Amino acid sequence: MGETEIPDSIRCEFEEKGGIDGIIELLPDDQRIGYISSIARAISDPVRLRVLFALCIQPMCVCLMVAMTEYAYSKMSYHLSTLRDSGLICSKQEGNYLIYYPTDLGRKVVEWIGKGL
Repeated sequence: MGETEIPDSIRCEFEEKGGIDGIIELLPDDQRIGYISSIARAISDPVRLRVLFALCIQPMCVCLMVAMTEYAYSKMSYHLSTLRDSGLICSKQEGNYLIYYPTDLGRKVVEWIGKGL
C-alpha cells in the first residue's frame, strides 16, 4: 500500500503526534466512546433536550412535563427512560409522585450546550 499524501499545512503537527498510530492512541477507548454516544443519543431528540433544560430550572413530576410538552404519558415515559439510562436525570419517590431531577452530569451537559448558544 502506498504512502498517504499529507497537506503541508498539517504535516508537521501530524508527525509530532506520531502519525496515525499516535492519533489512535490519543482517542478515547471504546467504552468511553459508547458512553459519550449514549449521551449524544439522549439529547438528540428535541423533547428530551427540552425536558432536560426544564429539569435544570425546576424538578418536576411527569404530569408537569406532560403539560409542558403536550406529549402523552406513554411517550414521556419513554423519553424519561432514555434520559435516565444515559445518566442525565434521576428520580425520587415522594408520596404518589415520582419527581425527576437532573444529575450532575445532566447539569453539566445543559451548561455546556447553553454556552454554545
